[in-house]
Amino acid sequence: MLSNRVSEIMTTHLTKAPVSASIYEVMQTMIAEDVGRIIITDDEVPVGIFTEKDVVKRVVNPGLDARKESIKKVMTSPIRAVREETHIIDAFGKMYRGKYRHLLVRGRRGKIIGIISMRRILNLAVELGQGMTEAKTLGDIATPALVTIDENATVQQATKQLNDKNVTAVIVTAGGKPTGIFTERDVLKRVAARELNTGETPIKEVMTMPIIMMPGSAFVGDVLAEMYHRDIRNMPVKNDQGELTGSVSMPEILQFARAFNIDEQVRRTWKEVAEYLDTDDQYTPG
Repeated sequence: MLSNRVSEIMTTHLTKAPVSASIYEVMQTMIAEDVGRIIITDDEVPVGIFTEKDVVKRVVNPGLDARKESIKKVMTSPIRAVREETHIIDAFGKMYRGKYRHLLVRGRRGKIIGIISMRRILNLAVELGQGMTEAKTLGDIATPALVTIDENATVQQATKQLNDKNVTAVIVTAGGKPTGIFTERDVLKRVAARELNTGETPIKEVMTMPIIMMPGSAFVGDVLAEMYHRDIRNMPVKNDQGELTGSVSMPEILQFARAFNIDEQVRRTWKEVAEYLDTDDQYTPG
């Protein structure tokens, strides 16, 4: 039976790169390992983390030369970590409030022994979500504010939108209709790694298509499963006419899922979890 600690669901394999590596070398490792984050080490001791968001904010937008610059210049440091006995809800709350997607996990002796991600929590929610009891729909929780950009705009303009709006994806349109989506992962794999000229490359050449949308009438549990199986962090929402009306992110949908009934002793509704997320208290199972 699960004890609801992060050690139960953390990933123990850590993709690493030395602090002496160039940004380009680190990005190539991320692509080869198919990960959205990498741990930066100094003599095997974790000293920072570098993510897809950092690629957008600290590499592509400023126009850094990834081959010449050291990863030390753009990594996030110090590292953010929780203890292995930390409750999953506490870890999720820390990520949700801090607006980051990963936390390293420290063992009892203080050594980093794993990593927990928002996606791993999503995976858990999907596995346990069969027992969801609230019939909430996507339309109930979607955010109407959308960040869109015309398909003829440049990659530079699109990454500026990602950075300025602090979003992980922008919807690409043609004549006002959605044709694709451009994400932080696209920036890493299709722009930075290929060393494209961001000021000249149109977004339509590197966007992900076709765009995946779900109707506002879809139930949260179904959307949760779809996002997990397709490995996406944002779900655009459409109305009955197929028009784009909003979007929902992974943290937003997890906040409303009722999937943390991990054992008979821990049965918390997501209403209670949402109230907890508005505080700085430590989560205590009831």
